[in-house]
Amino acid sequence: MNIAVLLAAGADPNFQMDIPKQFVNVYNRPIIVYTLEKFQKHPEIDAIMVACLPGWENMVTAYAKQFDITKLQWVIPGGRSGQESSKLAIDRLMEECEKEDIVILHDAIRPMVTDEIISDSIYTCKRKGMGVAAVISMDNVMMTNDGITGNRIISRYAFRRIQTPQTYRLEDLWKAHQEALEQGIRNENDTNNMISRLGRDVTLSKGSDTNLKINTVEDVEMFKALFNLHQEDD
Repeated sequence: MNIAVLLAAGADPNFQMDIPKQFVNVYNRPIIVYTLEKFQKHPEIDAIMVACLPGWENMVTAYAKQFDITKLQWVIPGGRSGQESSKLAIDRLMEECEKEDIVILHDAIRPMVTDEIISDSIYTCKRKGMGVAAVISMDNVMMTNDGITGNRIISRYAFRRIQTPQTYRLEDLWKAHQEALEQGIRNENDTNNMISRLGRDVTLSKGSDTNLKINTVEDVEMFKALFNLHQEDD
C-alpha cells in the first residue's frame, strides 16, 4: 500500500495572515485541500494521513467531507517540528499497516506537486530504498558567516534544493527515527535532514521549480498565478 502523509502541523509566526498558511483560502478552497486533491486523484495513492496542527483536526475532517477526499483515513495531531510530526505519523502507521508499505511524506503547503513528481518519488523508493524530490538551483550559492558578507562560492552543480515528496519504506523510516533518537538527533525540520545526519546517502528523485512551497504572503500570490496558468493549459 502507498500511503501519503501530509505534514500540516506548522504555525509560522512570520506568515502575515491571521490563520496558518495551510488553511488560507484561495478561490474558495484552503491550500491544504488543493494538496489533498493531488493525492486523492493520483492512481498510485491508496490512503492519506494528515499530521495536523493541533486543534485543526476537525477542520481537516470537515474539508475532506466537503471536497470528497475519500482516501483520507487518518488525521492526527502533529508535532513541533517536521521530524516529530513524521515520527508521530510513522508510529501510528506501524500499528495499523504493513511494514513493507510505502510512505510518501509531503508538505501540505506544496499544492502544485504533479503526478510525475509523486510517481517518480515512489518509483525511486521501490528501486533504491528512498526517493527525495530535488531540483538543480539556477543560481550559485555563497557561504556567509554574518549574512552581510560572503566568503566562498559554491557552484550550483554541486548541490540540490530539496523538496517533498520524500518517500520511504515504512519499516525503514521507523527504524531511522529510532536510531535518530538514540543519537540525540531531534527537531529537524525535514525528514531528509534526519536521514543525512545519520550518515546515509539520500537518493534523489524528480522535483520541479513549480513545486512551490508556500512560506510567505507573496508565495500565495505566486500559487494563484501558477494555478491559473495550469488551468489555461488544461
